Amino acid sequence: MIAKGKKEGRMFTMDVDSSNSHKFCFTHDNKKIAEIDLWHKRIGHVNIHKLKNMQSHGLVIGLPRFMDKNMQHVCEACQYGKQVRLPFEKESVRSTHALQLIHTDVWGPTKETSIGGNRYYVTFIDDFTRKVWIYFMKNKCDVFYYFKMFKNQVEKESSENIKILRSDGGGKYLSLEFSNFLYECGIRRQFTCRYTPQQNGVAERKNRVIAEIARCMLNEKNMPRCFWADAVFTTVYLINRTPTTSVHIITPEEAWSGRKPDLSHLRIFGCVCYVHIPSELRSKLDAKSEKCVFVGYFLE
Repeated sequence: MIAKGKKEGRMFTMDVDSSNSHKFCFTHDNKKIAEIDLWHKRIGHVNIHKLKNMQSHGLVIGLPRFMDKNMQHVCEACQYGKQVRLPFEKESVRSTHALQLIHTDVWGPTKETSIGGNRYYVTFIDDFTRKVWIYFMKNKCDVFYYFKMFKNQVEKESSENIKILRSDGGGKYLSLEFSNFLYECGIRRQFTCRYTPQQNGVAERKNRVIAEIARCMLNEKNMPRCFWADAVFTTVYLINRTPTTSVHIITPEEAWSGRKPDLSHLRIFGCVCYVHIPSELRSKLDAKSEKCVFVGYFLE
């Protein structure tokens, strides 16, 4: 094949040996080797591997034979239109002792305030035992106050010190006062990335479970929504005394305190109960009990 000379319009004439013309493909038949990304776009940005399967298994007619060199081609339109996150792997490394890692998250606000005027709650979860501590708040900014209360309680109970606090990057955890306190106590911080609640999955899932169980208990007895905090309080009490897959063949309460929990005193949330009235508070003909509604336990 020889180029003769330059013509107008930057075109060239060529002499082609007819005996070798079968080596060149100048027609648009179905056997033409085509660029796979061209057909990827023609068929609505179909997955490249699906396109290859369509061609190799003969699922359709009219597709050419594709070259493999562009199999790793990145389609920018697909990145804008179809990109998804990779799945988050379940965390395989667990704490080896109590208070090594604490998960925390804030839930709320609710439309209905509780009996005590609260609209939020914050949970603190020990990674090793998976025991939950919960505190109710009127405002998000109260997180620091309740963290100090939580820290004093658990460190005295366990004779251990909190090593790491894992939370999202919300402003409630980023105040200068909170940061300085953690620095002085030698507590390392772990923050999750924005819009990535999976990185704080332990606290996020626990808050979801707490809200679901509390919702069930309220609806089962048609309790007024203002009792939501009592239902949540009861839920945490029960969660700490029931098994979890994260702690093998033991309840969080026993893993934390070393004592097997006794459930013989449990009653249905919202059931009718009769409370005894001491003799000092009634006359001789007064009723000895008062009809009440059960709304929870004392949370240790």
